[in-house]
Amino acid sequence: MPQTLRGSTVTFEQLEDLFYQLNIKASPSGFHGFLCGRLSCGAVQMENLVNSSTQWLGLEGDTAETAHNSLETFYESSLSNLQDISFIFQPLLPDDELPLSERLMAVGEWCSNYISGVGEGMGAEFEVSSDGREALEDIAAIGQISADFEVSEDGERDYLELIEYIRIAVQLVFSDLDLEVDSEVGPTIH
Repeated sequence: MPQTLRGSTVTFEQLEDLFYQLNIKASPSGFHGFLCGRLSCGAVQMENLVNSSTQWLGLEGDTAETAHNSLETFYESSLSNLQDISFIFQPLLPDDELPLSERLMAVGEWCSNYISGVGEGMGAEFEVSSDGREALEDIAAIGQISADFEVSEDGERDYLELIEYIRIAVQLVFSDLDLEVDSEVGPTIH
């Protein structure tokens, strides 16, 4: 039986271990990006979030059931980080011990899947400011990172600046799209 995710902040390594234990062939960074994009579009019923995540991860039957509690913890942790007024949100990315090129590929996966999650969460009331639209365009462009690039001497500094930009862009989009919840909707993850 896989270890249950615990704690207020789930790490990349914890999610990677869960994916390994459940034989999930998905990127933890990509999944976190998708989840954050979906959560940025306002309140979502837990059942709907579980269903879309289960499809995204390709989970079926017993594996989906086994993962349910851990993923629910992960959803709540991710939402809490997005909502935190002290801006503790961080994209879930591999440790700095990996080569920069691999970390940049994970950033690309995170960003492209974030856009996918926003796309899934868009409703008729989807409205974003011009700054929010620019942030979404930038995140989409970052999602196109290719493995065919050269890392400069300033690569680590540039990487940290890129992550900081993504953090700010996601918080901007979240504040633009996070609509008030209708009290009749039922149990939601907001």
